Amino acid sequence: MELLVLLLIPFLSATLLAVVRPTLAARGIALVSSLATLAVALWLWYRYRGEPVMAVDLDWVPAWGLRFVLGYDGTGLLMVILTAVLFPFIIAAGFKQNLKHPSLVNALLLYAQSFMLGVFTAQNAFLFYIFYELSLLPVFFLLLYWGGERRRAITVRFFIYTLLGGLALLFGIAYCVVQEPTHSADFSALAALHLPLDTQIWLFWALFLAFAIKLPIFPFHSWQPDTYTMAPLQGTMVLGGVMLKMGLYGTLKFVFPIVPEGTAHWREWVIWLSLIGAIYAAVIAFRQRDLKRLVAYSSLSHVGLLTAGLFAWNAYGVSGSLYQAFAHAVLVVSLFYIVGAMKDRVGSSEIAAMGGLKLRTPRLAALFLLVVLNAVALPLTQSFVGEWLMFNGLWQLNGWMAFAAVTTIVLGAIYMFYAYQRVMLGPDKWQLEVHDADGGDHLFLVPLIAVTLVLGLYPAPILDLVNGPVQQMLSTFTVLR
Repeated sequence: MELLVLLLIPFLSATLLAVVRPTLAARGIALVSSLATLAVALWLWYRYRGEPVMAVDLDWVPAWGLRFVLGYDGTGLLMVILTAVLFPFIIAAGFKQNLKHPSLVNALLLYAQSFMLGVFTAQNAFLFYIFYELSLLPVFFLLLYWGGERRRAITVRFFIYTLLGGLALLFGIAYCVVQEPTHSADFSALAALHLPLDTQIWLFWALFLAFAIKLPIFPFHSWQPDTYTMAPLQGTMVLGGVMLKMGLYGTLKFVFPIVPEGTAHWREWVIWLSLIGAIYAAVIAFRQRDLKRLVAYSSLSHVGLLTAGLFAWNAYGVSGSLYQAFAHAVLVVSLFYIVGAMKDRVGSSEIAAMGGLKLRTPRLAALFLLVVLNAVALPLTQSFVGEWLMFNGLWQLNGWMAFAAVTTIVLGAIYMFYAYQRVMLGPDKWQLEVHDADGGDHLFLVPLIAVTLVLGLYPAPILDLVNGPVQQMLSTFTVLR
């Protein structure tokens, strides 16, 4: 019942905002709804005892193998908590945004949250696919009507990319259901399939393509920088903070169990593609003149490392990838908020329009520096824990892969500190007054920074949550070891 409540709170609140359109109270209603969802997610975490939970199990369309089955294990619960924690901040980021029709904007955000929670709790492949595709629709309209320059062309390209990946996923699901003796689409039934190696080799890409695009990894990434740069602030936070985690989760819960031998066949290829993309994005980030676009490429670089760690398929790599998924989500939301704060103050996100802001905005400069320290994985920050685990996981597999992964961190430190230097340091060149971080900025950034520091010092809450499912998967799919 709690899982149904978890999905229905944002869905019903979004419907209320879309139908009634209470312009003045829209942001407040959305924020209260997201906080209520967070309370339910924390309650699920409190009650979780380390065993998989099957909360809802109903027949929907039995002839098609479609059942409404909701549940979670530690990895699914981590993604639920991640989504529930971030959305109050994403909605709060809109309090300073002067967007038309705020009730519709917040309705779209809440619909996206409801569908993403459905992705992380669905235990039936067709149900997973329905939620996966539905989550695209509110983001599509958010980008199309509230995006920046060239929003229509960029949004259509984003939609085509994800739609083609989704169609490949649907084909893969349908093929697997046909092969299942009872035509069940439940994850447990599909994971019990023993498909021939030749089949798994091509089926891997049918299933993985949608997730490779959603993450994205090289060479399926070309939609990402333009989309992140054009998107409104809240849309960028949804894309970078939560939506790409659906690709990571789908790979872990969907691809690995169904085609383990196919995954083993392509694993090193995917890892090298991910690492090449991570290094490429880090180099390109250094050359960016727009701060928001720099953060977009930074996210792309981090995601490449996340994927490489996941495909290392050992305790260090998988646990580190899941842990870093949470750290990356917090980091991306913090960075994009700072980009928005800078743009509000100087009227542009161009780095050339900034410089010397530390003298006028010392508190904002200090907050920015703390976020940057997490971005470069300084010890005692949350990112350090996840990246150290992933490096160890890749080292166990291949020393050169670990070396390439470490290279991305060195490059990340270079472009992040260089960006900070160009934005905050240097001579004071401002003739007009530029206001410092206010109470709203502190209320947004300080809790997120606190999360990175607390989990950097004490990572056990997340690692304990995912340890059981990770160990079970490693012992089940020994072909990947």
